[in-house]
Amino acid sequence: MNNLNKPFQALAVLGLTLALTACGDSRMSDLREFVDTAYADRKPEIEPLPEMRPFKAYEYSAYDLDDPFDIGNVFVGRDGGGADTTGLRPDETRAREPLEFFPLDALKMMGTLERDNKPWVILQTSQGTAHYLAIGNYMGQNEGQIKVIDVAQQAIVLTETFLNTSGQWETRDVELTIEE
Repeated sequence: MNNLNKPFQALAVLGLTLALTACGDSRMSDLREFVDTAYADRKPEIEPLPEMRPFKAYEYSAYDLDDPFDIGNVFVGRDGGGADTTGLRPDETRAREPLEFFPLDALKMMGTLERDNKPWVILQTSQGTAHYLAIGNYMGQNEGQIKVIDVAQQAIVLTETFLNTSGQWETRDVELTIEE
């Protein structure tokens, strides 16, 4: 071995010895004794369990009443009348057209045109897609069917079928024009 390494080795051994003696048990014995005896004479207080109330069963008795979400049963008119008696109803078996999922205010009329003597209207949805519609097509969320396309006036008229506040089906005409 090299003579220069011997002093470093001796210092390293001395340092390790001092470190191990510093971790000794002499200064910790009073702490251990305190921890062992500090709470030996005390018992923890535990709160009693809350009193359990008996469960009172509830019997649901409205299962045979009318469904409040059935449109035919919901509305009662001011005169005490019940469901719609006019016979006017939208065709529930008809397949829905794409523009029937948009409210009318989400549709923008872009223009009208005539092709093969048949008028057409161009509508744009709030999502930016354009659609060509003719008389008889449906649009809007109230069963709106296009009745008139006025190419010269750049306007269309559609008839909507809706439930009024007394539960009766009604129709109304709605006119859409190009917004400048």
